[in-house]
Amino acid sequence: MIDPNNITKFSQTKEELEEVLLFWICVAGKTAAVISKSLDRFLKSIDNYEGNTPFEKIKSFGYDNLPERLKECGIGCYSLKAKSIWILVNSDLDLRTCTLEELEDIYGIGRKTSRCFLMHSRENARCAGLDTHILKYLRGKGYNVPISTPGSKRQYLEIEKLFLKYADRSEKSIAKFDLDIWKEYANGNKGKDF
Repeated sequence: MIDPNNITKFSQTKEELEEVLLFWICVAGKTAAVISKSLDRFLKSIDNYEGNTPFEKIKSFGYDNLPERLKECGIGCYSLKAKSIWILVNSDLDLRTCTLEELEDIYGIGRKTSRCFLMHSRENARCAGLDTHILKYLRGKGYNVPISTPGSKRQYLEIEKLFLKYADRSEKSIAKFDLDIWKEYANGNKGKDF
């Protein structure tokens, strides 16, 4: 099961990479702890299907019942997420080497999802998943940034560059800096000066 408090792991098996990308797809717009449990329920529910990896088992399970199974397991926006997952598992992407652009070519995977996956699974990834905690952190630094993830590519990249500057100053990995900020706000704190 994915531990949202310990999501960063730079040497993962194929199975782990597949599970963590499924997590990032499913968590969009939801609470990490809830989706971690929901995804675990879903993966256990298809455990007896053919295959060694989550993607292989999803292929064996098939698309027809995928939206309903996601719904039963507590994953919201299940029809859209089922479509994303189905396209992903049939894409033959190499999750160790794929680019942001290749991930974003998959229906339903946007800038934030692709970057969260790469940032927390590749040691030298230079990108940021601009979630509400990052935007709140930057607003606390006096920047006029939106409350939710920007849809504009230009705006996203400008804010990402700003966040990376602070991550570099922290002398932590980008993933560690991101996770520290997330934990700070998730614990109900107003954010400390990182």
